[in-house]
Amino acid sequence: MKLRLLLIVVSLAGSALFLASCSSTQELVIQGAAETFHRGMKLLDEKDYIDAKNTFDIVVKQYPASAYADSSQFYLAQSYFDLKEYITAAFEFGNLYRNYPSSKLTPEARFKIAECYAAQSPRVQLDQENTTKAINAFQNFIDYYPESPLVTKAAEEITKLRNKLAQKDYEIAQLYVAMGYYRAATVYYDVILEKYHDSDVADKAALGKVKVLIKRHKDKEAREALQKFYAAYPKSSIRPEANKLAEKLDLHPEDGTTVN
Repeated sequence: MKLRLLLIVVSLAGSALFLASCSSTQELVIQGAAETFHRGMKLLDEKDYIDAKNTFDIVVKQYPASAYADSSQFYLAQSYFDLKEYITAAFEFGNLYRNYPSSKLTPEARFKIAECYAAQSPRVQLDQENTTKAINAFQNFIDYYPESPLVTKAAEEITKLRNKLAQKDYEIAQLYVAMGYYRAATVYYDVILEKYHDSDVADKAALGKVKVLIKRHKDKEAREALQKFYAAYPKSSIRPEANKLAEKLDLHPEDGTTVN
């Protein structure tokens, strides 16, 4: 009986020591994650992006279940972004919502992915694949998080990027005009008017289409195109130029109605 009682006492003592040890280990983990994370944030504030990303990576790998893991994943990606390593940054921002889907930082991570593509958008004359990817990513963000305070900024970015695509098509159209390929120019003007009718160059494309139709001796189509210009862009700065074309086409300047 005494032996049994002794075994029970020893067992309880062992359990207590085990629980104390677990509690101590857990506290060390929490302290380690917190200390490392805050060190990473300090490095990030100091713009020491290389050491910052390495520090955040420690938290992600050594303390994956800690309360600091998702934040460390986000700022790991941000460090790559600040280093202008946009492909890696996009991948790491993606890891946030893949590995921590319930994180409060997930919406911002999706927004940052779009910013990574936008940052890789080249000048107008080059291939615009990343511009298109950025537009799609910003639109996906808006669709996923319509109540986010970042929606306004996302919409502004989409407008800016769409203007770039429209500008590229406009420059191609103008090149075809210079080469005398008026039919090809018309195709690109139509693309702008259909896809980017609200862009900064839409009115120029509309009037450009009128000009090439005249050069192609398609006066009837040119009149119709000019009437659409007047209706769609009543405040365009190039209306004086449109008025000169109206006179050639026997239309009333300023409204595009047919002269009797």
